Amino acid sequence: MIERNFFETIVAGENPASIMQPYNKNILLEKPVIVYKFEDAEFLKAKHIEFYNGLIYSGNFTDDEVENLKETRDEIMHVSAEDFFYDLAGEYDIDDDGNAVTNKNLNGKYSFYQNGKLFSVPFITLDGREVFQARKKDVDWAKMHLNGKKVYENAWDMVMGKKQPKTDEEKIIYENMRNRVEYFRLFETKDNYVMQSTAFWAYAFVDENKWTELDETTSQFEWVKNFYDRFIKPLDDNTLLTILECKK
Repeated sequence: MIERNFFETIVAGENPASIMQPYNKNILLEKPVIVYKFEDAEFLKAKHIEFYNGLIYSGNFTDDEVENLKETRDEIMHVSAEDFFYDLAGEYDIDDDGNAVTNKNLNGKYSFYQNGKLFSVPFITLDGREVFQARKKDVDWAKMHLNGKKVYENAWDMVMGKKQPKTDEEKIIYENMRNRVEYFRLFETKDNYVMQSTAFWAYAFVDENKWTELDETTSQFEWVKNFYDRFIKPLDDNTLLTILECKK
């Protein structure tokens, strides 16, 4: 599972604070609720193995990601149902019946957030300003999404394809990147590298209806590739967008 302690979230809606509130981890319930029943330990282990097998054979992940998924699945397969249950229940309390319980917000996604400024990339507006909140119609999406693809395509071709640099700009790029072959290999393909470097995306997207985030069910490359078309493009042009920096 992809875990990040600090992450960027795009909020779509007029009142970001209200939209974010249901996902606050600091909200406490009046009474503890059962998260996992001990009597379901065998079932929970089997369902997790089934879940990982579904991901492994989905065809949606890179070879390295598939290997990581297999490692996690195999770890689950080689522990007892009881040990798996207590590992799964690690962050929760155990009641008198052995069930995992909590009074924490089960929908919680963050413990703290602030307006973007430390590690997130701001919107560039049509009038050239850099801001962390703007209407969709006021953002210069040509600069925010898939801008500068040619630079990254050239970088890949020179480092991985052994293309010879010709222009002064290409020579500078090559000198800066030629010793980073292992870094390029992480992306597996040229398209993945270019998309990861130029696409507009964030770890999570939330509106008045739902919180959606990059998790173990999705390849990071697929998430990045589809983020703009999936979340931003369908929005009304007048939608207010806010960039928030969150802490798990």
